[in-house]
Amino acid sequence: MNPQDETVPAVLEERRSQRSGTDVEESKISVGVSVAAEDSCEALEVDTLGIPYDENPEPGGVLPDAERSVGGVSEITAPSHYIPLNQVCVPAPALSVLNEEVISTNVVDREHAPASDGDRRANARSSLRAGLAAQESGAFDSAAALFSLGRKQLGGDGWEVDGETMLKLCSEGAHASYTIDDFDTMNQLIDEVLGRDTSVQEKFRVYEVKILVEQGYGNHAEAIELGFDVRRKLGLPTLLNITREKVSILSILVGYARTCRALGNRTAEELANLPILTDERIIMGQRMLELIEISCFQVQPLMFPRIIFLMIRTTLKHGINASSCDALAGFGALL
Repeated sequence: MNPQDETVPAVLEERRSQRSGTDVEESKISVGVSVAAEDSCEALEVDTLGIPYDENPEPGGVLPDAERSVGGVSEITAPSHYIPLNQVCVPAPALSVLNEEVISTNVVDREHAPASDGDRRANARSSLRAGLAAQESGAFDSAAALFSLGRKQLGGDGWEVDGETMLKLCSEGAHASYTIDDFDTMNQLIDEVLGRDTSVQEKFRVYEVKILVEQGYGNHAEAIELGFDVRRKLGLPTLLNITREKVSILSILVGYARTCRALGNRTAEELANLPILTDERIIMGQRMLELIEISCFQVQPLMFPRIIFLMIRTTLKHGINASSCDALAGFGALL
């Protein structure tokens, strides 16, 4: 026999022996790991808060400083699948995703107004729409910036180029500036709008902001006077100025009787099903009473019920709107 033939079986047998030894070692390691894992689970019968583990874990949460999850241990409580509520940070809506108008407005640098009046109007209206979208989403800083951009796009003669758009940019800009505490810009825009020779309806948004500012400063008497003045300019009936009339208990009782007679036996459902108020002038008048009511409650409490009675009778006569909610809630408080 060839000596080389005798060597081959010996080599094969040696290799089989080595593989067998490796398998035995791997089996020992696997068994050791399993035993260690079982010992670990037996040792940790409770979590870091002292709560026993369940065989069937329920949804829990991963605490920031805990090494294990609350309740049972499962994949759904892993940090990659679950974020504790106290770690969630909800950012303000990104300007670039609020509205397509926002994206189109910021694609091109528009610091310098285009020469064409048509382009100026188009760009300013685009900024106005984007600002309104941002304002509706609660991004008031972005809204104020967009309204300011729209005014720059119209240029110094913006009122002549597009007075309607300029009015909206200034009015909504004043409201956005008020919301973000930019009172210098707000006052500038308020004065600019009120200085224009336009109707009270067109100036209404600015009047509303001005009353809110007076209330914020604690000037409730001035807020009441301004609210009554706006109603008079709208041609709506109003109460006498509180500085020239002493409200008596008798006048309150008379107003209460008139209001109860107007309400009759209407149920809450019948009141909720009243026609929707659509007259813009009446809507503005109701909003003024709603703002006046807040200040009356602060400085003229005897005037407060008379404002409520007037709002309710107006609601019954012309229809229901958002301001009617305050009126009916105030009437219920008086009862």
